[in-house]
Amino acid sequence: MEKDLYFISKNTKIQGTLTLPDDIAQPPVCLFIGGSFPQTRDGSLDNSKRDWFPVTLPERNLFKDEAKLFQELGYATFRYDKRGCGKSEGNCDTVDLFNLVDDAREAIQWLKQLPEVDNSKIGILGQSEGAVIALMLAAEDLDLAFYIWQGGVFNNLKTILYWQRDNFWKLEQETINNFKNTFPLMYWVYAQVDELCDKIEQGETYLKLGDEAWSKEFYLPLWKQHYDYPPSKYIDKINCPVLLLHGTLDHNTPYTEALLAEEALKKAGNHQVTTHIFQGLDHSFRRLGTPDEDFVTAMQRPLDPEITEVIKQWLTNI
Repeated sequence: MEKDLYFISKNTKIQGTLTLPDDIAQPPVCLFIGGSFPQTRDGSLDNSKRDWFPVTLPERNLFKDEAKLFQELGYATFRYDKRGCGKSEGNCDTVDLFNLVDDAREAIQWLKQLPEVDNSKIGILGQSEGAVIALMLAAEDLDLAFYIWQGGVFNNLKTILYWQRDNFWKLEQETINNFKNTFPLMYWVYAQVDELCDKIEQGETYLKLGDEAWSKEFYLPLWKQHYDYPPSKYIDKINCPVLLLHGTLDHNTPYTEALLAEEALKKAGNHQVTTHIFQGLDHSFRRLGTPDEDFVTAMQRPLDPEITEVIKQWLTNI
C-alpha cells in the first residue's frame, strides 16, 4: 500500500510517499533522503526544472525500486520530494545544506508520531548528498535503528570536486561530449572548477556556469557549507548499525570514501559496521557497459540485483 502524505518543515509543506508492507501492523520504517540537485521522491532528477536539466533525463527511480524491496522485507518507507522539487513547496535554487538537514530531521520527528509505523524502529537511508545529510542526523543521537550510506562522501567537498574533475577529463571524448549535451550543469562545474572553488572559498553567493548555449546562475552557499562541515566531523558520533554501500565505478564519489568512513566508525568504537564495495557498479548502483560510460546513460538500466541482495541480507540480520 502507498499513501501520499506530507510533513511541515520551517513552514514549508514537504510532500512524499509512505509505502507500507501488506498484513503487518506498525512495521519498522526507513526514511529515504535524496542526493544533490533537484530530485523527486522516487530518486530521479526533477526534469521539470528545465533551467537545471535542459534535456530530459532518464527516470532513475532508485528510491521507488528500493521502497518495493523494503516493502517485501516487511519495512515501511517514506520518500519525499526535496524542498522546491516535485510537489514540495520551497525554492530549490536557493536551498542550503542546513535547510535540507532540517527537512530530514522534521521528517524523522513526523515519523515518530505516525500511527501506521513502529515509531521506535526508524532507520535512515541516504544517497550521495543524502548520505551526508543522513550521516549528520545519525550523529545527533536521534535514537535511529540504523543508517545506510549509498555512494556518500567522507572528505571535504573540494577534494571530491577535484577528484571528479580529474577523472572526468580522462574519459573518452565521445563520453565527454555526450555528457555536455545531456547534463551541461556538471560539465560546466568540471570546466570551471578552479573558478568555482575560488568563489566558494571567498564566500560569494553566485557563479554563472556555462556558455551561450546553456548557462545558470549557480547558488554557492550550499557548497560552502559542505566545505565547512564535511562528514568526517560527525562520523565518530554515530552509534547505530551502519551499512556502507559503494560501487567501484562510481564517477561521482570514489569508493575509497566508504573505506575511510568504515575506518573512522570502527576507530570511534562502532563495531556494528558492514561495508560492501560492488565491482562494476556506478553511483546509482547500475552495472556499466564500459568503465567510461556516463551515469546518465546507465540510469536507464535496472538496479543491480547484487545490491538488493546485500540490503535484504543485512536488514534480515540486524
